[in-house]
Amino acid sequence: MAKEIDDNTTKLIVYDDYGNAELSVNHEVRIKGNGKMRNLLNALVLRYLGTDGTRKITILLLQRNNRIYRVNDLPRVQSLPIGLIGLMLISIIALSIIIAVLRIINIIPSIHLIIILLLSPLIIPIIYSYILQLRIRHGDLRNSRIIKFVLEYGDLEEQKFNDALRLLSRIENSKSLNEIRRFVLSLVNDIRTKPQNFYEEYIDIESVISNSGIKNYGIYLVNVNQCNAASIGLPGINYVILTSRLVSCLNSNELTAVVMHEIGHIVHGDSAKTLFLISLAQLDNIALITYIIPLMSLPAIPILITALFLELFGIISVMKLSEYSADKYAMRFISRKDLAMALIKVTWKELHSELMSRRLRIFTSHPSVSSRLVKIIR
Repeated sequence: MAKEIDDNTTKLIVYDDYGNAELSVNHEVRIKGNGKMRNLLNALVLRYLGTDGTRKITILLLQRNNRIYRVNDLPRVQSLPIGLIGLMLISIIALSIIIAVLRIINIIPSIHLIIILLLSPLIIPIIYSYILQLRIRHGDLRNSRIIKFVLEYGDLEEQKFNDALRLLSRIENSKSLNEIRRFVLSLVNDIRTKPQNFYEEYIDIESVISNSGIKNYGIYLVNVNQCNAASIGLPGINYVILTSRLVSCLNSNELTAVVMHEIGHIVHGDSAKTLFLISLAQLDNIALITYIIPLMSLPAIPILITALFLELFGIISVMKLSEYSADKYAMRFISRKDLAMALIKVTWKELHSELMSRRLRIFTSHPSVSSRLVKIIR
């Protein structure tokens, strides 16, 4: 390993039997080299950007009307509803196959069945969204504020980090904010668990939204060990879901960037557009299988597979474009830097995988992280 420093640039050069790599830092960061060493240095840089180069312990609280709720008191959801669109896409394939089989055995679907198949991609998500909102209503961030106690440890302080985690189990007995604060400060002042850095942060999401001139959107916090967010924007129901892991990972400005991105999806009607396209694809498949293919004596299976491929490609392309539009909307309210850092902290592992594998992302609902970052910082 060697280090070179001049007036403008600092270089770190690493080499061994597995390859070599060079990290250059001035007004930007550049990595070049070959072999496993370059991949390792790339991963270390992205990990540093995604975690601020520290191990963090975050005690996350929700304060509403002078009452304190812990994360464990909030509604727990196994995963976010972002998979709902995927479920609807799969339903196109499944229902189309059912209709094709019925047609092959000369059973023409009744008009009632066709109507049900057309409406299901619209009705099911709306019902699901209302049920989900009822389930997570206790995590409503309106008239509430998030309180974060953050303890930061270096990578070489594993023993202190583990001791602090072990002692944190006792916080369950604390009943008030002052008791929790005293307990956390006892960890900060104990030489066995003392962190490199400690801070307390307050986040008022409602004020952020109000200051942006946007109202009537629910913001909910759910207990999910997944760094992500989701939005639902359908007729009569508009809300954003934030996971506890996401709130723990991001600072106030970065969290605002994520919220405004999700609100961008709602403002642009992205959920409704996607469901409309799914219903349109369903109508196209029914027309093909029931009328067009028999009338023109076309081979059913190849035509259906081609139609499904084109429909999925079209729907996913629209979904990818909606991510760029939501990013652009968010930048009307927050800085490019905050949005870029929020994206890196949420997806740094995925970004590293992208840079290493270079796989095609034809059937993924989101564009590549690197392409989004390029458009944000441009």
